[in-house]
Amino acid sequence: MLPTADRHDRQHSPYRWVILAMVSLSGFITMGFPTAGLSAMFSEIAASLDLDLIEIGIIWGVGMVMGIFTSFLGGAFIDVFGTKRTLVCLCLAAGASGALRGLAVDFWSLFLFSFLFGMVQPILPMNFIKLNREWFSSRQLGFAAGVMSLGFATGAMLGSRFSATVLSPLLGGWRAVLIFLGLCSVMLAIVWAIVHPPTEGQRTKGLDLQQMLSNARYVARFRELRVIALAVFGVVGLMQGMVGYVPTYLRAIGWQAVDADTAIPVFFLASLIGVVPLAHLSDRLGNRRQVMAFGTAMMALGALLMFFAADRFWIVMLAMAIGGCCFDSFMALMGASITEVEGLEVAMVGSALGFGGMLQNMGGSLLPPLGNTLSAFGLNAPFLLWAGAGLCATVVLLSYSRRKAYPSPRPPRHLDGEHPAS
Repeated sequence: MLPTADRHDRQHSPYRWVILAMVSLSGFITMGFPTAGLSAMFSEIAASLDLDLIEIGIIWGVGMVMGIFTSFLGGAFIDVFGTKRTLVCLCLAAGASGALRGLAVDFWSLFLFSFLFGMVQPILPMNFIKLNREWFSSRQLGFAAGVMSLGFATGAMLGSRFSATVLSPLLGGWRAVLIFLGLCSVMLAIVWAIVHPPTEGQRTKGLDLQQMLSNARYVARFRELRVIALAVFGVVGLMQGMVGYVPTYLRAIGWQAVDADTAIPVFFLASLIGVVPLAHLSDRLGNRRQVMAFGTAMMALGALLMFFAADRFWIVMLAMAIGGCCFDSFMALMGASITEVEGLEVAMVGSALGFGGMLQNMGGSLLPPLGNTLSAFGLNAPFLLWAGAGLCATVVLLSYSRRKAYPSPRPPRHLDGEHPAS
């Protein structure tokens, strides 16, 4: 029998481990594996649909374009409709739109289906984060977040390694792989409908677009938040560019498919290994931005090494390991840093995360195709742009320091006199 919806009961119920296992599995199926798997199959897709490198970059980046808008709206939708309804609907929508990509016949049809997929996918991680908060107390929330990230990272690592070399030959091509992954998300929606306990009957009054815009203007006034958001713009653009381009680039310079598909798993494996030690280091130092700046510098160095690596196998592997070792830790510390912005009302943390998400998706949408356009000057030229993005993120983070008695922007009128939500 499923547990009650009372928050206190859930945080002491053994059933929370079932929810955590589902959250981790969902990250694997809906986020990690299909995202990284798509990049691994780009050479096959390009050959089938006659795509050039610029078009590949557009397809890789378009998935995040809608995230610019839906990342801010996502939290509000989840609050209004509840985690159960949104999870079931979003998994169904992600599965259907993801499978449609396997039916694409040319660039524009693949662009359209990727655009639809990008409308729903960015909201899913917010749902997972809210579920963790509902089912785990503060003393276990960090562990729950780590397990959730493990699902994402493991899916990305395995998807990049086996989508093109194992699943595609086994199922009969890239089309069948995308349809299969879409059907997995549909099945996941059915499982969520069964295992998710009944949601609470109490609901918020509804979405207020004017109030949401007011919240956005309020959080955007925090300089510290803008600094973090600009850094994540560069970092996510760097990561999306590297992960989307490297498999195709290595094949283009003469690597065999098996060797080319080894590079991205090295990136994600290094990231998986580094996330806990670096996050813990930020606690010990008491300065998250220094650790984040170290991470962005390492990612910039990895991209720069790729520019000089040519076809030397071990230099490429070293570059991917250096570039990847800090990515997940940066993203984890980015979220924590946003919640710790000095002077930010607790009730506005969701809007602040949405603001950061908009910049994150802008970077992931713009920098990959922009970098790919540089391939006309040399196949390794895109890595210079992405290294520059990482360097700029490092400079931005190091240039900011909190001032004493930092003046907080005046909160919106709906927060005046309210007691912040806990």
